[in-house]
Amino acid sequence: MPQFPVKKFAASTTDVNYVEGPDNGPPMVLIHGLGSRWTGWEPVMDQFSERWHVYAVDLRGHGDSGRVPDGYEFNDYPAEVIEFLRAVIGQPAYLVGSSLGGVTAAGVSAGVPALVAAAVLVDPPLYIREWFDESNFAPHFQRSLDIRNKNLDESGTALELRKTDDVSSDEEIAKMALTMIKTDPAVWAAAIDGRLTESWDPDAVLASVTSPVLLMQANPDMGGALRDIEATRAVDLLEQGRHVKWDDSGHGMHREHPERFVQLVNTFFSQVLKKS
Repeated sequence: MPQFPVKKFAASTTDVNYVEGPDNGPPMVLIHGLGSRWTGWEPVMDQFSERWHVYAVDLRGHGDSGRVPDGYEFNDYPAEVIEFLRAVIGQPAYLVGSSLGGVTAAGVSAGVPALVAAAVLVDPPLYIREWFDESNFAPHFQRSLDIRNKNLDESGTALELRKTDDVSSDEEIAKMALTMIKTDPAVWAAAIDGRLTESWDPDAVLASVTSPVLLMQANPDMGGALRDIEATRAVDLLEQGRHVKWDDSGHGMHREHPERFVQLVNTFFSQVLKKS
């Protein structure tokens, strides 16, 4: 099992916490979803590190990265990742972003195309503004915010999480509790009150992406964040877009099917490498 030392990068806006794997290939940057942190990629990090130089970052307001008051809109999140690519990696990187991380990867790809070799957008909620109130995300985020606002310690947070989760192991609950207390409550608040998507223009962003992109769609009936019509719309806008839908997966595609996920991402990026 490779080591992933924890490091810090001082961006102009706030500090970025990240981990870095061994230099076994081109740079791959993993970007987590809302309310998560770099540890959310643990199911696939070891496998990816066999072929890639893996970096996994904590987005602003998450994990051990800095807080940015009133800075939790979709359009805000790419800022530190862009600086990270320029200052730490310094060459075109392969981005893999899940959920909010997928939206962020799209924003980064549109903003600095020369620094993105290719990107995988994992069930990104590109058009969630149109149906957030009807989604499963709305009550989930509200419950997370309610628990977080109690300012409990890890054990107290774990007890609250267990009240509505009788499936996860105690170890998994403990990890979720630690991740929750490491998340700025304003992250969830911005999603709930609509600020997250307030100035977000998904069509404009996607149309500006020139790098190869694989759009991975989960099953909307199993909690996926991208509806069929939206996936079609997104791929049509992407200059070099591909699309795959997993009917047997919910929103956490890399957690539910890690081996298949790694194989698909490796295949896609390897095809891009061969053409470069």
